[in-house]
Amino acid sequence: MSDNAGKNGVQLLDRAVMLLDLVADAGSEGATLKTLCELSGLNKVTCHRILNSLVEHQLLHKIHGDKHYRLGTKLLVFGAKAARGPGLRRQFQPALERLRQQTGETVMLMARDRDDSVCIDRYDSEYQMQTLTGSVGGAVPLGLGPGSLAILSFLEPEQQQAILARNRARLDSWSMLTPERLDSWIAATLQQGYAIDSGELIPGIAGIAVPVRVAGAGVVGSLGLTFLSPRLNAEVCARYVALLQEEVAGIEPLLSPLDTRLRTSM
Repeated sequence: MSDNAGKNGVQLLDRAVMLLDLVADAGSEGATLKTLCELSGLNKVTCHRILNSLVEHQLLHKIHGDKHYRLGTKLLVFGAKAARGPGLRRQFQPALERLRQQTGETVMLMARDRDDSVCIDRYDSEYQMQTLTGSVGGAVPLGLGPGSLAILSFLEPEQQQAILARNRARLDSWSMLTPERLDSWIAATLQQGYAIDSGELIPGIAGIAVPVRVAGAGVVGSLGLTFLSPRLNAEVCARYVALLQEEVAGIEPLLSPLDTRLRTSM
């Protein structure tokens, strides 16, 4: 294979992944060819060709006569396969179930993905609970919410500041997330060993999260509880933190630093 052919192949893959990301960001409504061309910067012919190929491979779905592209069913298969094995989600599933039974609250497992924190599993309480990430697969920039703060706070200071700088444009949409406020929250989280939100980000919704560390890989995720903020008091906070830390302490030794799914691009 020539160098040009190799470069073209990589470029095509990059464009396909970019379009998948854009369709995913569009949610259940999907995205039109026109919108995807505008967002991706691709011309109509190239964009249409890549989209059609993704549809043929069932990575995207497009009903005949409908102008919108949506994520395809094959991605569900990929997701189910990725969830099996020695990764975080499989190791923590019994813990999530226990925590839900012990507390009656919504339990969330987050994993770091570059500059984001992604919800990779959640066990819901009996109440309809609004969260920053929404359903499984939802992501927020590191620095937004207790789950992501529990990850960010235990990274090296230089790494924290680099991430916050890259995420600044996205964090600016939250008026309370000033650089000074975030620095204060990071310091408090680092000192107390857990992150807490008393209901400032989503009125009426509180959250507590603790970091998940792996020897040789550092902080890879967080385990947290989300609940109605009127329930939050010193006693509840101490109990929930103890339960979360107990579960994490029992699972961390089982996580292998050789599992590539626990590593992310820094």
